[in-house]
Amino acid sequence: MGKIIGLIACSSTKLGKNSPAEKYLAKDIYKGHTFILSKEEGLKKYKCEEWYILSGKYGLLDKDEYISYYNLYLGKQSTEYKKKWAEDVLNKLKSKYDLKNDIFYIFGGKSYYEHLMPHLNCVVFRYKNSNCIDLDKKNEYRNGKPHDSKSDRIKK
Repeated sequence: MGKIIGLIACSSTKLGKNSPAEKYLAKDIYKGHTFILSKEEGLKKYKCEEWYILSGKYGLLDKDEYISYYNLYLGKQSTEYKKKWAEDVLNKLKSKYDLKNDIFYIFGGKSYYEHLMPHLNCVVFRYKNSNCIDLDKKNEYRNGKPHDSKSDRIKK
């Protein structure tokens, strides 16, 4: 089994709204409930060795990268934008990981996983409400195809 990598969707609640020139570490700028829950509980529960942020504006963000406040929700962007966004994210992931053997745990809504999952071994955690994630409900994919064989599940 390969590495286990967490990918957490960004949140609309961020630091810096009143000071857009100020820079923050990516892991600290996002203050939404689901982002914090994913970061503090999801990554630990599923033993993610490394993790990144899926940003609607920046794509794949290293958690220690400095960024400024922005207001861009991936879900409101065009299909073309989302496909290009996913292509950029996948290219960055390819430069760091083996997409066929490493396992990606994606914490985020449909806009953040729909164009990524056809290319990854991944487990997708869907939002239960607009501000809560159900960490016990997951959907597993092997290179884009739903996978539910109990004997061959991705181990946590």
